Amino acid sequence: MPTDDPRPAPVRYRVTRRDFLKRAGVATVGMTPLVAAASRTRASAETSSPYPDWMPPSTKPPKRGKTLVRASAWDPPVLDPRLTNSVGLFQIASLTSSRLVRYPFSDEAANTTDLTLKGDLAESWQGSPDFRVWTFKLRKGVKWHNVPPLNGRELVAQDIKFCFEAYAKEGVQSFTFQEIEGIETPDKYTVRVHLKMPNTMFPQNLAEPVSVVFPREVLEEDGDLKKRIVGTGPFILKEHTRKVRVVLVRNPDYFDTGRPYVDEYHILSTPDAATRLAAFRSGQSDIHFVASLADAAAILKTTPAAAVQEYKTVQTVFGLALAQDKPPFNDVRVRRAISMAIDRQKQVDTLYGGHGILGWGIPYFYFQDKMPTAAQLGPWWQYKPAEAKKLLAEAGHPNGFESTLFYYEYFPEMTSQVQLVQQDLKRNLNIEIKISKLDYTTFFGRYADGKWDGMAWGFKTGYATGLDEQTYQYMHSKSTKNYWRFADPVIDELVTKLRKTPDRAEQRTLTKKVLEREHDQVLRMWMPYDAGFLSWQPYLRNTGSLALRRNDGYGASTLARLWIDK
Repeated sequence: MPTDDPRPAPVRYRVTRRDFLKRAGVATVGMTPLVAAASRTRASAETSSPYPDWMPPSTKPPKRGKTLVRASAWDPPVLDPRLTNSVGLFQIASLTSSRLVRYPFSDEAANTTDLTLKGDLAESWQGSPDFRVWTFKLRKGVKWHNVPPLNGRELVAQDIKFCFEAYAKEGVQSFTFQEIEGIETPDKYTVRVHLKMPNTMFPQNLAEPVSVVFPREVLEEDGDLKKRIVGTGPFILKEHTRKVRVVLVRNPDYFDTGRPYVDEYHILSTPDAATRLAAFRSGQSDIHFVASLADAAAILKTTPAAAVQEYKTVQTVFGLALAQDKPPFNDVRVRRAISMAIDRQKQVDTLYGGHGILGWGIPYFYFQDKMPTAAQLGPWWQYKPAEAKKLLAEAGHPNGFESTLFYYEYFPEMTSQVQLVQQDLKRNLNIEIKISKLDYTTFFGRYADGKWDGMAWGFKTGYATGLDEQTYQYMHSKSTKNYWRFADPVIDELVTKLRKTPDRAEQRTLTKKVLEREHDQVLRMWMPYDAGFLSWQPYLRNTGSLALRRNDGYGASTLARLWIDK
């Protein structure tokens, strides 16, 4: 096998796809002894698989040209980055637009968890001693896309000031930018941001994929940003046909000279998982994601030349969300009872073939060196149905109750996971749940709006990389990104103190306290998760993903470094 070939060595995985489907679809079917023996340790420790979780960059000289194609599950609800943080939009905007700073791309990272900030539109940045003022020096000669109404004019400091102030006025990103007290632009290439409170991690927030810089002209000409995207990124939006396809073409004036390498990138709207898989197997799609070991093995069985990478699982992004600002879920005893009535280990075994985590919501490396064990997740994460039933009775519901749950199937295992939870709650607590499966756009809008009742298969948006985004931005009671609808004064105090703390050791201590409080109050009821596996055609180079940055979604900006070797 050539040294530059990204494929792993051939492996054998003994659990067949038929076995997997039986276990995922029927809660009462037991595990094979092999999976049972392996999974009881994997769910409590580092996950392992036959596939690498780190792909070093290609050593070959890059080739230019050709078209990259991907069948995508997501269609953007809107094109306005102020109004949504949907992966449907940022699989596009991450490539059409830039940020002030960014995280490393896969071909320049030291390892899969390298979070060293790099310059994007900014060449350098510096915080004041009290971390209330941050000064950014911009690259000179950066051009907006050469399309109306920008027509290739230079990006300057006033553009950054306008964009940040517009973010602060409305939308889901407003909470991030409302901490800005004022912005100075002493010259064309200097932006000085004054904050209302110290924030040692402010540049991290600007590196998130949702913090893209957009131009004044489009907003003023159109009245919103819903119709078109114009940026300074490596690709230009040529076509967006809703629920059909997106076409991006190479930006010849991109400031990172010589990149991107491919001429076009086509994103095909393909909500059906089986159709996406068929497109990959037939060569009509170049990149494909699967959520389980069994599915990764199945791909290699039919497409043996494909490359497969394990996407490192460091956190959970999905869980059982409750309308906890209303009865009965505003009672912590109800939340604790529900959590103890759910057999998380069974989900790890039946859905993910033993390759998965029990569930926590902050990347573990922010608070400890190794993945948490089951015991470290606290008493309410343990499966104790008898204690759960007793606690629910104490909360005034000895006979259970009825509720509803809505969800979107991000991947096929999710439907089985929702059904397993439904069965556990019926069997152990007599809680009857009526399930509704929605399309992506309807689901995302309803869930993010936060006015639903009952239950949802909730998420925290998967783009978050930095610690402040993972804690203050997602968990503070006033945040527009707190989709789990909780308001906890202890959490507010902890996450506020955390962002003011420059010492890494103290940050870890505070983050651990945040996690412990979250789990004790069951503020976000995380469920088992496997970050999954990315597969791609063997002729792609520099395609690897990093922890918290998957190249087919929020981490799509790394595709500017990808090239096609054929």
